Amino acid sequence: MVRIKYFLLIIGVLSVFLMGENAQAAVVKQMNLEEIITTAHYIFSGICISVDRRYDDVTDRDGIFYTFSVSKIIKGEESSEFTFKMSSVASDLGQVPTFKPGEEVVLFLYGKSTQGFTSPVGLGLGKFSVLHSPSGEKTVVNAYNNTNLFKDMDRTKFSATFSASHAAEIGNLMGKKSGAINYDLFLIFLEEMVH
Repeated sequence: MVRIKYFLLIIGVLSVFLMGENAQAAVVKQMNLEEIITTAHYIFSGICISVDRRYDDVTDRDGIFYTFSVSKIIKGEESSEFTFKMSSVASDLGQVPTFKPGEEVVLFLYGKSTQGFTSPVGLGLGKFSVLHSPSGEKTVVNAYNNTNLFKDMDRTKFSATFSASHAAEIGNLMGKKSGAINYDLFLIFLEEMVH
């Protein structure tokens, strides 16, 4: 009997690992950019400068502490550095996005829990990696290749919000179904939507 329980436990743990990213995609609610912005408590652009896995006194277990050098705060308290912690268990199981030193991102984070944890909004939806194209253009893309990022958003309403110099670009941007987005235009869009 004990062997059967042990065997079932091993099968259960293995199934979590084998399900991988496709299983997570089925669980994550699809959100457009407006919903991601509204849900986020913190939005910033920055570079990960340290990853520290250590014992956390508050939770009495290991946590992973990420520190970012902030290039631009879009939503949240003004700061040149931002540190947050995530569950090491969720990270080890591949259930949350991770970061590495030197990685540049635009990040949308939930507010901190009572124990101080947070994570990207919609998991991979709220982590936009900053990439450099062969031509040198900076772009952003999330774990889902920005698919349906502007779905059900009123292009006319948002285009009218922006100055004439950006209105056409924003209109074109909102027409995209997926793919990388120009970094500077993305930040302009976010700032206008937040403010």
